[in-house]
Amino acid sequence: MEYSGQTEASEPEKDTSSASTGKEVKATGVATGFDKSLAGTYTVTAASGLNVRNAAGTNNKVLVAIPKGTKVQNYGYYTLVGGVKWLYVKFTYNGVTYIGFASASYLKK
Repeated sequence: MEYSGQTEASEPEKDTSSASTGKEVKATGVATGFDKSLAGTYTVTAASGLNVRNAAGTNNKVLVAIPKGTKVQNYGYYTLVGGVKWLYVKFTYNGVTYIGFASASYLKK
C-alpha cells in the first residue's frame, strides 16, 4: 500500500520491517557531520506532524510527512543549516522504509 499523503491512518505507526513490502525511499542529500552523542531513537513532537526531506533545509523536497509520536532512528549523522541540526533519520511508516532529513527542533530523544 502506498502512502497517500494523508495523516489520517486507521492503524498507529508501527515498525513493520518484518512484514515490509521491501520498498525504500532514500534521500539523495548527504549528511555533513557526525556526533556520536546524537545517535538514538527520537519521537516526533511537532503538533501537526513532521516533514522528512530529501536533503537538510526547508527548501528541499518533502519525502513524507509523519505524525506526532512517530519514532525515528538516528545513527549520529546530521547537517547544520541556519543554526539548526537536521538529523539523518531512518524509520518505517505504512510499510515503507524512509531515510531522510528531519529538523532536530521537532524531535525528542
